[in-house]
Amino acid sequence: MADRSKLGMEFPSYTFEVEKGKIAEFAMAISQKEDKNQVNPLYVDREAAKKSGYNDIIAPPTFHACFPLWAAGGLLPIIQALGIDLIRLLHGEEEYSYYGEIHPGDIMVGKSKVIEMYQKEKKDKPGKFMDFTVVEMEIRNQKGELVIKSRSTMIER
Repeated sequence: MADRSKLGMEFPSYTFEVEKGKIAEFAMAISQKEDKNQVNPLYVDREAAKKSGYNDIIAPPTFHACFPLWAAGGLLPIIQALGIDLIRLLHGEEEYSYYGEIHPGDIMVGKSKVIEMYQKEKKDKPGKFMDFTVVEMEIRNQKGELVIKSRSTMIER
């Protein structure tokens, strides 16, 4: 059962410096298998990005999901702090709001907080419940500007 005293819990911030190579690697990884050589030029070609109105190449959507993995050990420290049983853990949903671009050389600072905890009864097992924990992450750049806000729902069955 979820420990509701953890509602509002904030986790230590982490910092991640964005590298051009990491953007390119991620862009190739999310490209369709048959089109590995057809990566969107906005993610790998500075001149193409500038022609499209950007200052430099940009990071693909969801690139920020790797920041905690590369900088802070991923979600595992959060899961452990919340006392969630990994064997019973399911991924619920992700929600992203984008407020700006991510470019090579940006210094991103992420901060996470538990914003919601609730239970739902299992449809196939009346009287048995699943616990839902929603963690919100805000990522700001070196100027302190909010670039991305995400919400991740974890389900303990």
